[in-house]
Amino acid sequence: MNMRLRLSHSDLLSLADVPYRPVDVQDDFIILEQADRPGTTQSFTHEEIAALLRAPDTRFTPGYFTAARARLRQTCPVDLLSELDSDVRAVLLWQKAACDAFLLLEQQGKIKRTYCAVDAARPLLEYETKRLDGQQIKDRESGRAGALTVSRKFPCAKSILRWLALYEEGGHDVLALLPHWHRSGNRGLRWCHASEAFAYQVIDIYASSQRPTKDQAIAETLNRFKAENVQRLDEELPPLTVPSSRSLHRRLDGVDRYYLCAKRYGVDAANRKYRLIETGVEVLTPGERVEMDEHRLDVITLLAPSGVLAHLPVDQVERLKGRRWLYLAIDCATKCILAMRLADTPNAQDAIRTLRDIFVDRTPYARAAGCESAWDQRGGIGALVTDQGSAFMSADFRATATALGLTMHFPPAGMPHLRGTIETMFRTIGFKLMPLLSGRTFFDPVDRGDYPSEQLACLDDDDLIRVLLTFFVDIYHNEPHRGLHGETPADCWKRLSKEQGLLPIPDGLTLRKVFGRPMSRKIRGDGVLFAGLSYSCPALREMFLHAPERDVEIRADLFDLGWIAVKVGDAWHSAICNHRGFDGVRYTDWQEACRALRIKHQRAATLSEEVVHRAIARISNTNRAAALRMQLTPFHVTDAEVARNEKALHYSLTSSVGHVGDWMRTGDPLTDGIDIIPIDLPAPRESTAAQAPVPRPSEQPARSRKSWTFDDEAEH
Repeated sequence: MNMRLRLSHSDLLSLADVPYRPVDVQDDFIILEQADRPGTTQSFTHEEIAALLRAPDTRFTPGYFTAARARLRQTCPVDLLSELDSDVRAVLLWQKAACDAFLLLEQQGKIKRTYCAVDAARPLLEYETKRLDGQQIKDRESGRAGALTVSRKFPCAKSILRWLALYEEGGHDVLALLPHWHRSGNRGLRWCHASEAFAYQVIDIYASSQRPTKDQAIAETLNRFKAENVQRLDEELPPLTVPSSRSLHRRLDGVDRYYLCAKRYGVDAANRKYRLIETGVEVLTPGERVEMDEHRLDVITLLAPSGVLAHLPVDQVERLKGRRWLYLAIDCATKCILAMRLADTPNAQDAIRTLRDIFVDRTPYARAAGCESAWDQRGGIGALVTDQGSAFMSADFRATATALGLTMHFPPAGMPHLRGTIETMFRTIGFKLMPLLSGRTFFDPVDRGDYPSEQLACLDDDDLIRVLLTFFVDIYHNEPHRGLHGETPADCWKRLSKEQGLLPIPDGLTLRKVFGRPMSRKIRGDGVLFAGLSYSCPALREMFLHAPERDVEIRADLFDLGWIAVKVGDAWHSAICNHRGFDGVRYTDWQEACRALRIKHQRAATLSEEVVHRAIARISNTNRAAALRMQLTPFHVTDAEVARNEKALHYSLTSSVGHVGDWMRTGDPLTDGIDIIPIDLPAPRESTAAQAPVPRPSEQPARSRKSWTFDDEAEH
């Protein structure tokens, strides 16, 4: 649709607080010139100007640069008639009707601008004024005869002519008739400047960290006035005028509220009380903004793993009662919980483990707690927002986040609204979950009252992690969320991940390099040994043959023993387990299987892989679920425990041919190595490479028959 606007050179068009005035209006475009920078012009089409007029930062004032408008801005306290009180608006509209009636009659030649002519035409002028003001219509609609009608007393000729002069001088603007009552009154100083300055000391007295009352501050100010006047009397100076208590009260009431709160309670308290309410950062995609924080749960629990409390005396159980810390990570776009972990105290290592859980499927944790819903919300992270706690500001945590390429934000301390999503989640836990638990401590001692929290504490860490997982995965993720306009967090994650996509998760080698704990191992003929399993890769075999060094750095994932990261020289490589069936096997399952094998095969030096896999398979689901839940508590597997169990987990396993650890043979004995088979063990049937001849028993030298390999570290 073609649109043409009619603008005048005296109009003002303010675009984003930049004043413009039209200088040329054509059929197709309008040229605007900056009012404060003459010569700087910009052209717009008529459609663009119409669209800008609907914007919230655009202002249009017709006739702004006329002389009448300039005079009116100096005397009128408002810009629009709608800003005035309804009674004042009614009077101004009646005065405008009187001026318009006079101009109409003057145009018809029925009245002149003299006192006598106005008095002579007063009835006709009053009639036209009522007609233009709508008073006649109001009188006709007032009801039956005898109904009460209200009419305004018509002014004298002098007042009408004075109104008419103001009306015409103001460019026929009704605001020109506004009386200047707002400028009346005594605006000067009531006392001398010295008394005024002395009176304002009441503000400094009241704005003190000692927090005196207003009456105390006023009394102190009046005492200072008396002391000052006594001193001035001794110096033969005129005394200061002493203000009244009510006058000092008015000065305190007019002080900046934020200033008083900051001086009396501190800047942080003032920021919390007078913070601006905002909608927060706009987030559109899952993982774009993830907030993480630590929170001390408002419930007293038994700080011990499940099953231990039954073997302890009552007095020792009482000493184990306390409150756990909860590490939580939440996605701001979908409000989904991405990771959680219990901790004894705030520390960087538990914060790092919580960060790692964001990148893995946590459904096994949910299944271990008996949850019906999946906990598969995982993805990459764009920005990670935390507070300035010691755990998040530690060098280890910041180095981990930086290595992953994350953008970190640390909002100022004392401003929790800048991390509103995670803070709101903690309040949700306090209001929805904590009332269901025995031994809760409430938000503060006042709310707690006489509630015996310590006596009613009965949940251990296993119970607590079950409750938290059930609340987050089955309840919170499937309830309508007000911040998502009634959509559930789980459904919102599915919808946005399908529409917007997810940020990529770091690859497995990167995750092992970042989250794996550094461990040193000696290189062997079959690679390196970790948790009783050997791992190898071409780089390790090349290093074993040629490099003089025998120590390498490895990093392992305790949730997948199928392969580890090993550093050969300056590069990291993926070392695959030489034994089949360990892909996806957790360290805890392998540890439990080794305990069972030690009991059943106490004298066996070598076990086949089939025996080991059957032992792992025999681990009950109950035991596996308990071990999984323990990983989210302070009793998870530590690095010290891994190092302590190294020898206990060691078993000599017979490898199966065909696994990735068995590389393709080339026929070169220097590259492939030579298989040396002891006489008391059968030769592998699947071997296809050239083997050394096996001597007969009669040809063996007279020495102890002990199996040996190039691996001088193996235990037989």
